[in-house]
Amino acid sequence: MGKFNVLLSLFNAVVQLVLGDNHNKLSLSIAALNRGLESRTNIFYGEDGQSLESYAEVMLTLNHVPSIVLSKNASQLIRSTVNPSKPLLMVLLQLEHNRTRQILQQLPVETQRADFLIVGCDTAANWLHLLATLWQLGYPNVLISNGSQSASQLFTSAAYPNQRLLPSSVEHYLWARRHWFDDLGGVAVRVGLYNNPPRTLVYPEQPLFAGYALLLLRAFLAHRNARFVPLLTSNYRVYSPNDCLQLLRAAHCDLCGDLFAYSANYSFTDSYMYLYANILIANARPKSKNSYLWAALQLRSWLLLIFYVLVVSSFVSLVVWLQRRRLEFGKQLLQVLGSLLAGKLELQAVVGRLHYMLIVIITLAGLLCSTYYLASLKTILATGLYEPQIESFEQLVRENISLVVGDYDATVLRSYDFPDILWNITRVVPYEFIVTHRRVFDASYAYLAHSDRLLLFRFQQQYMAKPRMRPLPIDIMHSLPGFPMRREWLLKFKLSETLLNCFSSGLLQKLAADTDRQTIHIGYLSLMPAEQFRTLPLTLDYFGMPLKLLVAGHGLALVSLLCELLWQRQRRGSRPLALGESPISWTWLTDFPLL
Repeated sequence: MGKFNVLLSLFNAVVQLVLGDNHNKLSLSIAALNRGLESRTNIFYGEDGQSLESYAEVMLTLNHVPSIVLSKNASQLIRSTVNPSKPLLMVLLQLEHNRTRQILQQLPVETQRADFLIVGCDTAANWLHLLATLWQLGYPNVLISNGSQSASQLFTSAAYPNQRLLPSSVEHYLWARRHWFDDLGGVAVRVGLYNNPPRTLVYPEQPLFAGYALLLLRAFLAHRNARFVPLLTSNYRVYSPNDCLQLLRAAHCDLCGDLFAYSANYSFTDSYMYLYANILIANARPKSKNSYLWAALQLRSWLLLIFYVLVVSSFVSLVVWLQRRRLEFGKQLLQVLGSLLAGKLELQAVVGRLHYMLIVIITLAGLLCSTYYLASLKTILATGLYEPQIESFEQLVRENISLVVGDYDATVLRSYDFPDILWNITRVVPYEFIVTHRRVFDASYAYLAHSDRLLLFRFQQQYMAKPRMRPLPIDIMHSLPGFPMRREWLLKFKLSETLLNCFSSGLLQKLAADTDRQTIHIGYLSLMPAEQFRTLPLTLDYFGMPLKLLVAGHGLALVSLLCELLWQRQRRGSRPLALGESPISWTWLTDFPLL
């Protein structure tokens, strides 16, 4: 019996030595992973009843890792994965495969970028099935530590889509995770598409699939040897984002080929672009030609006239007072006013050489004032050709110009900084209506346009001396757009890296400029014609204002004549008429020297 106890003790010691050696190898693997990944957070998870204290010694080998989380509860695990310090390494200990899948389905989308070390004991077929399941859920960075043998062994998957269980090491895994998707072997990628220049240009009959966002996506797929499969929305000829999102929800496509404003309802690529929106409004309209009838009747013109009359009257009155010691300001004022109306300026009260000197001084002063008046009038006629520009939301509302938007734009505006004052003039209309009127710059409406589309409209109006429409100089709806896609799509982070590289290199700006020219070339938009600088025959509209002035002058003369005749008749109506005398006498007309 004593010998049996000794043998049992030796057996337990050997088992503990083997298990301890396996555990020590696991700790070394975790430490090597952290060094290679430069992880800043480790999360160890085991189900209730499993001991996690034995993994506390990992902390001693992870001096550069600031935080280690030991979790035994799934809800606690999910809370730990919300905004952790990245890079993140998660170690899942001795879990059933179904339980592993359930836990990963509940994790936030951001954890798809994390690395997972799954520790357990199972067959190669079961591990391969688990790897395939996790890749379908969007988790490719998985390393397996299988401890079913005398020493634990690391496994991982071969490159996508040829998934095979391969023996691995920490060094091999660190290399393989960067090359999972180098060659996709012609895997089909379904892309939901519609027309939205300059981001997407979709003409399947040509065929043409362009636009700076779509060209970037196609180049990315071609570089990864993936097959681009366009999936058109039901109304692809116009902007139809809701249709594309519906295809995405139904899993009929992998991603949309357009850039969308970020929404928590979908998975997005990381965004490195900054877009804002402006309201596209018509430039100031030309003033009516009738406004030139009173263009000269400005306040400064009247002030100049009053200043001239007062200065001349005061100066002549001063000279008369110095010569005769009589103050005749009222008389001189009437003479100056009379000279402006019909007569000439007579300075009979001023005698001697001073009379001629005064005439010269007043003439020079009148010349200066008249020159200033002509310059002011020319400025009015040269700069006052257009109505005042709309520069604020309040002015836009007062003008009662409808802002037309689509249903998707209205949904996005409710989530962003859209001014409440503009909802009173905002109309939700079909996108066909918007495209039809915006294409010709119908000034009856205002339109919502993002900064990249504003460059397209500026390119369309580049040959116009005065563009027909311009953006209101107030930015709204600031956003960081990205490609929306299925939550499980594996190429999301690789596409995000491509976006970053293209944005930092200036390639996106180059693609956008090329798309502007291509949009005009294919006829989606037409360049606005330039103004023709040539002599044109006069039209009846040219004679409209002079004719109105002539009719107004003759009308005033006729009214004055009728008033004078009526006054003469009333004055003579008080005495009886002589024999043969006409009731209306015309002798008063001889009182006017001009007649």
